[in-house]
Amino acid sequence: MEAREIFIEYISNNLLCAQDEKNQILTTNCWLTQIWTDHHLKWNISEFEGIEVIRLPYLTVWKPDIILYNNADPQYSSAVINSNVIIRSNGEVVWLSHGIYKSSCHIDVQYFPFDIQSCHMKWASWTYDGYQLELIQQGEDGDISNYQPNGEFDLLSFTPVHHTQYYSCCTEPYPDITYILQLRRRPMFYVFNLILPCILINCIALLVFYVPSESGEKVTLGISALLSMTVFLMTIRETLPPTEKTPLISLYYGVSICLVTFASGLSVVTLNVYHRGVRGTKVPPFIKTVVLEKLATILFLQIEPRHKHSGRQRGDCPRSSKWMSAEICNCITTVASQGSPCFISSANNANANVESFETHLLRMLHHVNSTIARNELRLQEKEKREITELEWKQVALVCDRLLLWLFLVITAITTTVILCGSPYGP
Repeated sequence: MEAREIFIEYISNNLLCAQDEKNQILTTNCWLTQIWTDHHLKWNISEFEGIEVIRLPYLTVWKPDIILYNNADPQYSSAVINSNVIIRSNGEVVWLSHGIYKSSCHIDVQYFPFDIQSCHMKWASWTYDGYQLELIQQGEDGDISNYQPNGEFDLLSFTPVHHTQYYSCCTEPYPDITYILQLRRRPMFYVFNLILPCILINCIALLVFYVPSESGEKVTLGISALLSMTVFLMTIRETLPPTEKTPLISLYYGVSICLVTFASGLSVVTLNVYHRGVRGTKVPPFIKTVVLEKLATILFLQIEPRHKHSGRQRGDCPRSSKWMSAEICNCITTVASQGSPCFISSANNANANVESFETHLLRMLHHVNSTIARNELRLQEKEKREITELEWKQVALVCDRLLLWLFLVITAITTTVILCGSPYGP
């Protein structure tokens, strides 16, 4: 028995209606043309007044049971519009059908949104094997003359491929025609709505190293940027199907979240350095040399020189040159050490009351002088503490600037490497 030949042509009208990536379903709107020869429907034109073509309801003639094998629509029969069949006098039957088909399509989101998807639509008979029915494609390429462009994908190719497959249930071959659709995603929507906000959030997160430490907003800025990225990442997760391959954009968001987390953590460290001088800890000489001299110069930071305020040489009489003569100073020292009165040489030293008054006055002056000396010591300690705090603040400033440039370079490199990692280009 000779196999009946069926010519199949898959014509795209509005080829791609939608692609449900989460459920991995491709929806197409197309025309399906099937042509075969039925020897029982031949007639002689001369016997029927020159009638060459007639049209009959499709239910009144034999039709091949060609179906979409990878169908994903539970309402498959109602989604197809079947019209009349066209019958010619030589027995050629043309069946034109139109439908919106839903087929399963494996979505590879590894390079999302710079990806190319390959979807297959397999057409074959369900009950007729290759010995009874042979499928023949009408052309090497699918007909896309009526194709209407889709807003999300570009159609790169639409190619039919003939296969002959053996199934475990039967020994006979079963031919099929599989149409392969190569779809390239248009990434501009995702660039402006997902990638660009992430880049801007990264740039804002880097400002944690530029915000002054005394403002108290460094950690708050980093946490706010981290929460913003998490919200965008959850939006992407709801769009893409769960898969073991990490999408390109998810990888970028993951790396960005790690960078922002490290930046926020290091900002806490620099804050600790900034307030380290409050505890009175001096800056080690090694850190002074490396950070405040070398790194500051490399980072183009002008650190004011730290003047070493040498303490005043305190002898027995501070401030003697300002308001007290050397002789009075010596007298004060004698009173303090020996407890005996001392007075300036004078011709009239006979009066005891005068001597007592002078002794009392000298003791008062000694008390005033001791108070001034203690205040000066206190001021010197305060000045040393302020200098120490200033040095630690300068060390924190240099560390912030170093981390700013370091994270800026790392962010630029990771952004370029990840977003350009797709073989199909960004």
